Amino acid sequence: MDTSEGAAIVQVLAEVLDQLTRRNAQHERTHSQSAVTKFHALKPPQISVLAYLERIYKYASCSSECFVLALIYIDRLISKNNFLLTDLNVHRVLITAIMLAAKFFDDAYYNNAYYAKVGGIAVSELNLLEVEFLFRIHFQLHCPSDLYKQYHEQLVHQALIASTCSVSSTMTTVSTSSGTSEYPSNTVASSYISEGYSSTSHHQEEKVYGRA
Repeated sequence: MDTSEGAAIVQVLAEVLDQLTRRNAQHERTHSQSAVTKFHALKPPQISVLAYLERIYKYASCSSECFVLALIYIDRLISKNNFLLTDLNVHRVLITAIMLAAKFFDDAYYNNAYYAKVGGIAVSELNLLEVEFLFRIHFQLHCPSDLYKQYHEQLVHQALIASTCSVSSTMTTVSTSSGTSEYPSNTVASSYISEGYSSTSHHQEEKVYGRA
């Protein structure tokens, strides 16, 4: 993935997460508040999601593929835990997911202390968030190649048309697997993967994206 494509994916990812947190904020205003987790801050960080992602992209030196994998990990976090992504937790979720993706996929990566500095949190806190995230996704860091391709292609597609059309007007919502949940259909993937696209045949040979 080239640099320009990676930067474009970061922008689209930020827009998708912004939309999701805004939608979840509306949900919380009409329903009971979501449970406070280790990812929650006392108040929303002053830095925007886009600026935060751009900072990570600039200083973490991880591959662009890590941002796609991070999105997949965030979806797993949400779907396996009825986790509600909000402006209080999205930044900590992001730095943790991207760090895990870099450790899993990239041949070279920094230690937790460096990622903590980039993310603006204490290394002791990031260490706890890493363990918490892994347990919540059941340590499932492997990603089948067809799933990665779906996420990557849709992010690239949205990046290509973002200059002429807003992300929200081109994304199709699908329901999550947990249809009986009290929460809305709140996986990140549901914001941009259409029902027709997500039902792509899975009869292809399954390969694992990333290092074993």
